[in-house]
Amino acid sequence: MTLYGDESNQMIMKELGQRIQETRIAMNLTQAQMAEESGVALRTVARIEKGESVNVENVLNILRVLGVLGNLNQLVQEQTFVPTEMIDAGKKRKRVSGKQRREKKKTWVWGDEK
Repeated sequence: MTLYGDESNQMIMKELGQRIQETRIAMNLTQAQMAEESGVALRTVARIEKGESVNVENVLNILRVLGVLGNLNQLVQEQTFVPTEMIDAGKKRKRVSGKQRREKKKTWVWGDEK
């Protein structure tokens, strides 16, 4: 199944689990062997393959054993060029402020007090 990004998290986890299971089987590894090599509990390996919610660190350990951890570069790429760098003359932004600068509000007065 091809993922397009509009699927539910549960559907994506199920697809990821299925792909992990297929890759493990193609590598001729049992769940027990995968658990031992990754340092993840056998029950957790089974939960990952079923698409159940698990700790991300466990998934990373499994992906490392399968030799596909490096593929995460395609998932979230390093930002090498940020358009605002042109404005900031090479200063890389470290955070984003959610607040915009606001003009100071004038104190409200009654019409006869002007």
